[in-house]
This record gives sequence, C-alpha cells and structure tokens, in this order.
Amino acid sequence: MPRLTFHPRPICLAVLLLTGPVAWDRAQAATGIDERMISMQMHQALGTKWLATPTPTAIRVVGAAQAMLRDRGVAIDRREALLIVDRAPSVQRLWVAIADPDPHEWAILGAVRVSTGKPGRKDHYKTPVGVFRLNGDVLGYRALGTKNEHGVRGIGIKGMRVWDFGWQTTQDWRNPDHVTAVRMEMHATDPTLLEYRLGHPDSEGCIRIPTAFNAALDHTGLIDRAFIEGAEYSAADAALLPKDRASSPLAGDTLVVFDSSEPHAAPSDPDLAEKIEADFAAYLAQKAAATGAAPAAADQTDDSAPEGQPGAAAALPVPSPSPAASPAPGG
Repeated sequence: MPRLTFHPRPICLAVLLLTGPVAWDRAQAATGIDERMISMQMHQALGTKWLATPTPTAIRVVGAAQAMLRDRGVAIDRREALLIVDRAPSVQRLWVAIADPDPHEWAILGAVRVSTGKPGRKDHYKTPVGVFRLNGDVLGYRALGTKNEHGVRGIGIKGMRVWDFGWQTTQDWRNPDHVTAVRMEMHATDPTLLEYRLGHPDSEGCIRIPTAFNAALDHTGLIDRAFIEGAEYSAADAALLPKDRASSPLAGDTLVVFDSSEPHAAPSDPDLAEKIEADFAAYLAQKAAATGAAPAAADQTDDSAPEGQPGAAAALPVPSPSPAASPAPGG
C-alpha cells in the first residue's frame, strides 16, 4: 500500500520549522514547506470549499492516476504538482496532488468540487479521460466576462484563466461505438448562476472549477511550468501569466482525468481528434463551396462562446480506437 501524506488544513510554518526533523536535508525541508504553503494558500482562498480527502479515497485516486500515467507512457521525473479529476457522475472532484518519481511518495493536498461534461443534448459530451499536458504549444486565454444570450458568463468573470488542452476525443453518446472531437478546457463558470451546481455533471465537456480555485491556481502556477519557463523569452507567455504571480517551485504541467464509474473508458487520442476536426472543417468548406455560401464555423460551446474562442465542435463520428493503440497525449 502506498504511503501518502495529506494536508487537510493549513499548518503553521513557524511550527514546522521549529519542530521538523533535524535530519532533513535542505532540499527535503524546502519541498515540505512548499507543499504546506500550497495547502495554506488554497485553504485561505477557498475556505470550506477546500475539501479534505479520507485516506482510503486518496489511495484510490492516486492509484487511478498512477495507472493512467503508466498506461499512457508518461513518466514523472521530478517532484511536482499534478491535478487529478474523477469525472464519475457521483464524484465530480478535482484533487491537487504532489507527484513524485517514487510512487510511494505522492501527497494529496486537498480537493474541490467540479463539473465535467453531461452528455445527452446537442454539443454536450463526457469530458475526455487520459493524461493532458500543457507543454506551451497551446497558450490558453482569459475570460472577458461577457454574457451570452441567456445572461450567463460561461467561463466566469473578467480575468478568469482558461487552460486549453487542445482537441481531444471522447465517446459520442449518440453512437457509443464512435468517438467525436471536443475542445478540452478547464475554466471557471458564472459565480452567481452556475457555480452552485459544481459537484454535478453540467458542462459541454470542459472542466468547470470554482472561481476562487481558478484564481489560486493561476496565482501559484501549479500546472503552468511551461509558461513560467517560457515567460523568460516569450512575450505571449509573460502576458498570459498574472503580474502578481507567486509561482510555486513545485509547478508542473499535467492533468489526469479518470472515471471510477467507467474504468475501461477509452483514453483520448489527440492525433485522431485533430484529424476529425480537420476533416470536419474540410467538409464545411466543401459544402460552402458547393452552395456558394461562406464556410460555416464549427459550433461553439455555451462555456466559451461569449469569448469568441474555439468551442467543442461536434465532428463527424468515427469508429472508436482501441485504448491500447492511442498515443500518449503530450508524449
């Protein structure tokens, strides 16, 4: 059984420094302080929305994340922050974890309620499962705070961060033997009209997170390592990150999504998703050329349409690939 550490409530750093084991070397001590600092920041930002995780649940979640990483051929080569989501309808949680090359040395810091995809109506699909990495190729953006025709700020108030994981595949609920391509993003939602529904499937396929967690994740840069490093030479990366950021030394770049209610769900195949999207765009262009009309844009999600950003386009379905044949996302 893996040995896990948990930080369900803030720990006084002064006490930690005075009572911590003298045998720790400086690197170990700094790592421990960094982890507790993250937990303190999240607790201060979220209050009661920052949830403790019972040990049996933490062991199950870490085991599922490690299995997904192994299956996708993704190795953890340093101690770093990592996000884990269980999209199961009865769970709908995101955990902040500290991953380590030693699988017995992972830590769970806490969790928040989220909303993942709710299939069953137009442009609504299950959130893809798999390993999703932010390598800097897709920049992401920030919400403008505008409202859609229903008066909803689909991706949150102005300035909220949108983490963009690119095109991914997920099951097409209209034909369970097929997949479709969705634009997978993680973002806030309308704090007045929609945030109270977190904890239940509700999105078109994106991962909705609390406003306060969005701000804290953005401020600490827990999955922004590529952008933090890129900001040293890229004006675009520097402009994306908050000016008052306090980036964690444990910043990573990985999100793992699994489904405890559907353990054999096929992981996303981003290469196939790109092909589906390209084929769909070509189909629209060909159709427009035949009718003499301007090419129609792919449907946008309710989550992102107010910002004029790419949405989750329902592409033409294709046969679902074998999970074993799918390449590792971000690999």
